[in-house]
This record gives sequence, structure tokens and C-alpha cells, in this order.
Amino acid sequence: MRKVLITGATSGFGKLLVDAFLANGDFVIATGRNLNSRKELFEIERVKYSRHFLEIDLDVTKPDEIQSAATLVLEKLGQLDIVINNAGFGLFGALEDIKEEEIRYQMEVNFFGTVAVTRAFLPMLRIAKGKIFNFSSVFGFMGFPLTSLYCASKFAVEGLTESLRGELAPHGVQVCLIEPGGYRTNFGKNLSWSLSDPSSIYALQMKNYQMVHEMFSKKKPQEPDEVSRGVLKLSKLKRLPMRKVFGQDGVLSYLMRTFIPSSLYFSILDFYYKKTFLRKI
Repeated sequence: MRKVLITGATSGFGKLLVDAFLANGDFVIATGRNLNSRKELFEIERVKYSRHFLEIDLDVTKPDEIQSAATLVLEKLGQLDIVINNAGFGLFGALEDIKEEEIRYQMEVNFFGTVAVTRAFLPMLRIAKGKIFNFSSVFGFMGFPLTSLYCASKFAVEGLTESLRGELAPHGVQVCLIEPGGYRTNFGKNLSWSLSDPSSIYALQMKNYQMVHEMFSKKKPQEPDEVSRGVLKLSKLKRLPMRKVFGQDGVLSYLMRTFIPSSLYFSILDFYYKKTFLRKI
């Protein structure tokens, strides 16, 4: 029975991943912030999969909680086969308007949290010749206006993961980037909008971006279980790909970024940005 640890398991892709791996017969360690005070989150899993399910209260920005989790897993299970670094959130807004503490927290959760969790569990993963899945995004390979810090955090995860691929390969540990497009999860609801004041030079751009975001969120969305089922399928492969893009929008974005010449690519984006972000209603 494989031992699988999932961060950010309380909602969205994380919760779906918990259910997918449990249904597959794996032992799942679900981690998330304040789990001890939110027992209702895993009521069904706790009963149905009592023999191969473990909950750990874990904030990826707190080193002591990460180390305690690693110690607990080692003591209770003795091994770990897969780590899925899913914990993260989105901070949207103009760079000039974002507060320094918001900037640092974005990087702490999305990037440094991934680093810290990976470091803590690598000794066990080396022994098991295990696998690491790091959640990135389409914004991990393409920049987008008013999402500079979120993009930066995911670009950092991409660089980290690509580098670890060669670093860990001689020790039998494989890594894979998960790059979802837009899916119907609570990511949109949990977005942190660093709103500009009415006098900000970015006020019009922010207003238009929020309107476009709300409009797209009301369209028929892509179902997020496509990602959880996809990650489960990847986990069974003998050899992991470097990256896996999910969603029609994700694949289209990746193809554009990869195969269209840079000058044409940015010309297309500039035209879209001007029509989208600078329109006066």
C-alpha cells in the first residue's frame, strides 16, 4: 500500500486528490491548516477509510509544524512514497498597490512552503524511491497582468521542480509539475485581491480584470476531478513526465507559449490586454 501525503487537502484539488487516492487503495495523509478544529471536513473519509487515512494539522509556512508532521509520519508509517505539494493561493493586484506583507506571504505559501515540505520528506522519499508532484499553474509558464506575484511564485515552483528533476534522479526520486488551467474549484472564491484605491493609476485595469474574472467564472467550467484523476493516473507510471498541463485553456496557452515566436506571442497578448484591461465602460 502506497503512502501519499497531500498538502492543502481541505478543499479544491486537494480534497479531490484525497478522495481519489483513498478510493485507489492508497494510505493518504491529508494535511491542512487548522484541521483539528475542522473535523467536519473529513467525516466520511475518517469512517470509510479509517485504516488507511491520517489527518495532520499543517500550515506550510510554519517550519515547526512541517517538522512535526515529518516526525509523525516516520513514527506511524515508517515510509512515504508520494508527496503532492498542492497548498497555495492566489494574490492578484498591481505590484505598486500590493502591500509588502502580502508579497511575502504569497511567496511563503506557494514557493517556500513547497520547498520546506519537500526538504522535510525527502529522506523518506529517497528510501522509497518515491515521487513528488508540485502544483503550478498556466501562470507558471506565462505571465499575466495584475497577477505578477502569483505568477512569480509559480514560476519559482517551475524552476525548483525542473532543477530537482536532475538533482534527485540519481537517488531514484522523480518529480512532476502539475499545470492546471481554469477549473471550477474554490480558488476563485479564495482569491486575495489587493484592491487599489480609486485614485490608483491601476484602478481601471483592476476593475476590468475583476469583471472579466467574474464573467469567465460563470461560464461552463472544466470539472476539477479531471485533475485529481489525472494525477492519480500519473502516479502509477513507471516514469513521470516533467510536466502535465490540464484543461483545454491550459493546453492552448502552453502551445501558444511554446510554439509561437515570442514577438508574435506578445503582440497577440498586448492586443488582448489593451482590449480587456483598458476599456472604459
